[in-house]
Order: sequence, then structure tokens, then C-alpha cells
Amino acid sequence: MNTNRNEVAELPPYRALVVVDVRNFSGEKGRDHEWITKQIPVILEQALIRCGLGELWQKVCFGGSTGDGYFLGLESKYLPFLLNPFLPALQAELEYQNRVSPDRDRQHLRMRVSVTVGPMTDSGENGISEGSGVARIEAHRMVDDASVRDMLTRSNDTTCVAAIVSSRAYEDAVVSGYAADDPDLYVPVDVAVKTHRGTGYLRVPKPSGDLLSRGFTSPEPPEAGGPGDVKSAEGTGPGSPSRTVEQHFEKSTVGIGAVQGNVGKAITGDNLTVHTGSGDQFNAPLGDGVNVIGTNRGRIRHQINKGGDAGDGR
Repeated sequence: MNTNRNEVAELPPYRALVVVDVRNFSGEKGRDHEWITKQIPVILEQALIRCGLGELWQKVCFGGSTGDGYFLGLESKYLPFLLNPFLPALQAELEYQNRVSPDRDRQHLRMRVSVTVGPMTDSGENGISEGSGVARIEAHRMVDDASVRDMLTRSNDTTCVAAIVSSRAYEDAVVSGYAADDPDLYVPVDVAVKTHRGTGYLRVPKPSGDLLSRGFTSPEPPEAGGPGDVKSAEGTGPGSPSRTVEQHFEKSTVGIGAVQGNVGKAITGDNLTVHTGSGDQFNAPLGDGVNVIGTNRGRIRHQINKGGDAGDGR
């Protein structure tokens, strides 16, 4: 192979790659880290055996521990099997391991998984540089993406596996039909981790919790200006000028708890309006230099001053 970077070189062989990462590894007790690290490859091998693919463990081209995870490189022809039946088998194996674990204080093992395919170096000796290539970087970036992390955050312990599959792997193994897996089981997402940008496909063998009620896509944040949204100007640091915040509320009934001092008559109306006669309404500070300085058509206006009182609100 030509090693001169200024000349044409041979393309490395295509390899299918699986990367797994244990959720919340840092949240485990320090004394359990070694045990979990050693247990990860055991679980992967048992998952392959569980789905009748035990011989693939002996055909691994390269692999190794990442501390809180593991990676496996195989010939690309095995890519479909790494999606189906391996992912459901890994879910079943983790369920079993969590059920028989003697340490009831330890949190359930749950894994994020990424699967990709592409040219990666492979000399057959499983050296330290084996598996190098853009596809390898893609796999490690995808397993850290917020979209697949969110799958385990919004589900309960029933969901032990959340996978994300590269666009190339999805097209080559799923859309083509080789994985015998329905494409509708995969949900496309944008992946953005560090400098990597791309498209991934989420696959969760056993959804639970919020994934069942709301689906794989995270709920969108409320639109600006909607109910409950707080609009504010910039400048909140020390010495910044005061600013006014308008907070919008849904129509509701306003009640008055305790009143001190001679305030006269207070009449509440629709849309949270409060009628106290002429002039502005003054309340005690709400905290952090926030005072109510008046009401107008269902909006409560606050005066915010950093490092001082709200003043007279004029």
C-alpha cells in the first residue's frame, strides 16, 4: 500500500462497526466500574449467542474497550445481522442481566448503541490503529448524540437499548431489505456532535415511558410569545440598566390572600386585570430586584434592577 499522502492510495476494506456505551457510567459506584467494564464484552457475546450468532464473536476483525463501552468491527457482510436480530437480542440480554444481578443497589445497565459501515483500516492483527477511518469517527460521534441519549432519558428501565444507525448502514441494510427489518421502525434525526454533522436513524427495540406516549422525537420548546413565555431584553449582568419583563398568563381568576396597610378597594377583572384606583400598583420585591410596577390588559409588568431597588416605576 502506498503511504505517500500526495499519491493515490488503496481504499481500506469496508467494515461494519458497532459501538456501545453504558448509560450513566460515572453515576455508578467507583468500586463497580471495573466489574462493569469487564461485563460489557460478556454481555455483547451473550447477546450474539442468544440470537444464534455466537460464531460472529470469533470473526471479529478488531475490537476493544472504551472504559464505559466497547467497539466491534466485522466484515461488512454481517451488517444486517447487527441490526436484526442483534439489537433485540441485546435488549433481552440486558433485561436478563439486570434481573439476575446480585447487587440490588446498582442501577440497571442500559446501553446506547451506534452502528455504521465504511472503509476502515484492518491488517488482520487487531493492532492499536485498526478500525481507523471516517466511519469509525462517525460511530463514536453518533453514540454520543443528544437524540439517542434522549431515548434513554425519556424511557424507564424497561428500555435497555437505544440505537442510532448511520445513513449508509440504514440504506445498505434496512432499505435494501437485507436486515428484514421494517424501515418504519427507524426514525431519522439530525446528528451534530463536535464537528460531525450527518443523519442518523433511531431504533429502540423496546420503547417505554414517554417514548410510547410522545414518540421518538423530543417535544418542541414553546414558541416565543406563547403562553408562559417570558420576553426580556439583554443586559442582566452587574451594573446593567433596569429592564422591563412582560409575562403573559392564560385567563384565570385572581385571588387576594393577605393585605397589609391602607390599600382601599381592589377589584379584579377578566384577563388578570387588577383595578386599584388611579396610579400604579406597588408590591414588595419578588426577589432578585423584581417589583410589580403595574398591570395593563392582562399583563403584569415587572421592573428589574440589578444591584438596587425597583424605584418608583415611573
